[in-house]
Order: sequence, then C-alpha cells, then structure tokens
Amino acid sequence: MATPITKITWALLPEPEKVLLWAVIILILPVALLTLLFAGPIVIWERVPIVTPSQAQIYVDAAKEVSESTKSPCDPGVTVDWQPLLAIEAVRLEQDFRKATPDRARELAGMFIERKGTCTHCIGDDPPT
Repeated sequence: MATPITKITWALLPEPEKVLLWAVIILILPVALLTLLFAGPIVIWERVPIVTPSQAQIYVDAAKEVSESTKSPCDPGVTVDWQPLLAIEAVRLEQDFRKATPDRARELAGMFIERKGTCTHCIGDDPPT
C-alpha cells in the first residue's frame, strides 16, 4: 500500500510522454545550437563569395561593358548578369579576389555570349547599319 507521500509525488510528476518529450528537447536543443554556431560560419566561408565592393564592381562593369557591346540598331542585345560572373570567379579564384582583374572579368563575361553574325539590314523603320 502506497504512503501519502508517494501518492503526492506521483500526482505532481508529469505524464511519461511529456517527460520523454522534455528530455529529448533538453538533449537535442544544445546540440542543434552548437551545430549552428560552428557550422554556420564555416558554410558561409566556403559558399558565399567574400569580395570587397571595389572587387565586385570589376564584375559589374565587365558585365555592363559586354552587354553594351552586343547592342545594335537592329537588336537590343544580350544582357550579361554580373552575379553568375562573381560566383564562377569565386570558384575559379578559390575565394581569393585579390587576383581579380578587369581583363579577366571581361574575358569571363565574353564567354556568356556567342556571336552568330552581323546586322546588315533591319526590318521595319530601323536604319540599317
């Protein structure tokens, strides 16, 4: 037969499912937080290009220059986006953007277009070139 103290103790204890849930939360939460604390910066370091604004401007200018070179009176041209250029160079340069040069950026941007011919006449009211 249970004593009154035992009955009171059992009455105050939560249900076994809740005890298990809290035990799992108490064990997993610190591990998850530590994982995020250490893994987050490592993933950012490996995956996000660390580039200064002046280095990024090299790729923005190269993309704009190559995009402008594809325009003609007959064709609006091709738009080269600078973000893929920056991502590709991050891999090629192994995140060391000190090696970045305008010539290298223009060369890479030029790989995003393909010349198929020249405009010798225009359709409509556009003047020929």
